[in-house]
Amino acid sequence: MTPSTADIPLPVQETLAAPAGLDLHVERLHSPGDLDRVRDAWDGFVEDSGSDIYFTVDWLQVWWAHYGRGRTFEALIVRDGDRIVGALPFAVQRLWAGPVPVRLARFAGADSTFAVLTPAIAEGFEEPVLGAALDRLLGDAGCHAVSLWPLSGDTPAAAAAERLAADRFRLVRSDSTGPHMLFRLPESFEDYLAGINRYSRRDYRRSLRQLDERCEITRRTVSGDDAVSYLDRFIALHTAHWQAEGKLGHFGDWPASEDFTRDLIARMAASGRARFYEIAGDGEVLAIEQCFIFGDRCHWRLAARDSDPELERLGLGRVGAADLLRLMIEDGRKIVEAGPGHYEYKARLGAEELPLRRVVISGRPAASRGRSALLLHWADLLNLVYYRVWFLKIAPRLGRSGRALWRPWIRTRV
Repeated sequence: MTPSTADIPLPVQETLAAPAGLDLHVERLHSPGDLDRVRDAWDGFVEDSGSDIYFTVDWLQVWWAHYGRGRTFEALIVRDGDRIVGALPFAVQRLWAGPVPVRLARFAGADSTFAVLTPAIAEGFEEPVLGAALDRLLGDAGCHAVSLWPLSGDTPAAAAAERLAADRFRLVRSDSTGPHMLFRLPESFEDYLAGINRYSRRDYRRSLRQLDERCEITRRTVSGDDAVSYLDRFIALHTAHWQAEGKLGHFGDWPASEDFTRDLIARMAASGRARFYEIAGDGEVLAIEQCFIFGDRCHWRLAARDSDPELERLGLGRVGAADLLRLMIEDGRKIVEAGPGHYEYKARLGAEELPLRRVVISGRPAASRGRSALLLHWADLLNLVYYRVWFLKIAPRLGRSGRALWRPWIRTRV
């Protein structure tokens, strides 16, 4: 059910205390529907600031329709005079740390799926923009804590948030929850191949040659309206691959993810941002990469490939990944955000591994600090008992791994 956006008050502008030389004020948007009034300015700034597709209007509105129930939308546009210097969307909700309620703000559009976030903030404005957001969320919005996660290790926002917490708020936790992987693309594919180690270069060329010898290889890009119907083919191949390994795959693990992805691709079809890159052999689909394109970035979301052991031995996954990088270079993209987690084949193909940062900040009152700390301890316990012990270890041994991830665990991943 989509949360109602009817009868929403108009955005409110507030003047903020700002460092010398800055004239900061904030515009509050109370619902995802309010984003339609500022769509061009919002999306234009998100792209110009080097931020992600996860902060675009389409992504936020579709995400909210599927995952926004029980939350309050709180988006902030921060301006220095007439110039936008920050566009930050938050979801505010009440979580329970055992019997204790905790009011938490986190980035909208990120949980219940996977993402790596580069907040939409103009360069050099990280501290004043985040300070404005924290003042609002920990003040008038009544939050006990704000979770800035999952932040790219490539953004200065984490360090800025740490400085703000030390100066004006309270730092509850600052750490890394694991790695994420990022490709920085050169001007040509030849430059890319020259930049990876010689063993990886040799393996790629050998795999490419062997696949060409095995069958007639064809490639195509699927976008626009064709991408909407193509999702079914992708899901079938992706799921079959993971079921062969005794797992559900992305669309089985994450609740409502198929409907969410379908609506997302339909929304982005006209802009061409949703794309599939297919490799076929003798007319049979062998591998597909699912991506979203935004500005000079490619967000490489998921992969699917034929589970034939012979194709695996020939390095089908390696060829599919390298082909995606080649296409992105030829298309003028500069960054391929390759998602959270460590993947050895991506590392061998030249991906940079960065920390996935988390910064959790509370207000100064003891009650806020205590509730925030309690929530994190509760989340740690739930992650250990449910996810690491039950979901990853016990359930598969008992043959009970065919269930989606537990929603309370998803929502406490702060």
